Amino acid sequence: MRAAAFAVAIEARLPGLDEADRSSGSFVLLHEPGGHAVWEGDFRIVTVARADLEPELGADPFLAEVAWTYLAESLELESLSMRHLAGTVTRTLSESFGGLKMRGSSVGVEVRASWTPEGPDVGAQLCAWISFLAKLGGVEPVPTGVTALRPR
Repeated sequence: MRAAAFAVAIEARLPGLDEADRSSGSFVLLHEPGGHAVWEGDFRIVTVARADLEPELGADPFLAEVAWTYLAESLELESLSMRHLAGTVTRTLSESFGGLKMRGSSVGVEVRASWTPEGPDVGAQLCAWISFLAKLGGVEPVPTGVTALRPR
């Protein structure tokens, strides 16, 4: 069974200062002409975003709630209307052994979400998701009126 008649996917990554990414993920837009009963609409957005975290954040009991709030706030800041926002937040804790012991331990978070957009502005949905990906990776938004300087 297919998810929809049409789909397009975009992958993004926020590089860190070293070889590892701060965050990464994918944004998938599904389209079912004539609508889909479960979605209650013609379009559905399905996303996944991952970020590596500082080890002490892995024990934070509010980690999942904060990550989900980042997504909800990013969508609200774009003043987007949507239905059926749903998803999961997964915390990962990895310990390396044997020949991989030099890697040490790592902590990560993964957010999987989907929603039915109301209105045709998919660009605003994508912008909100990019903002979420940056926030999940620890990049604070640039305040209104401030211009970010780009490295050469």
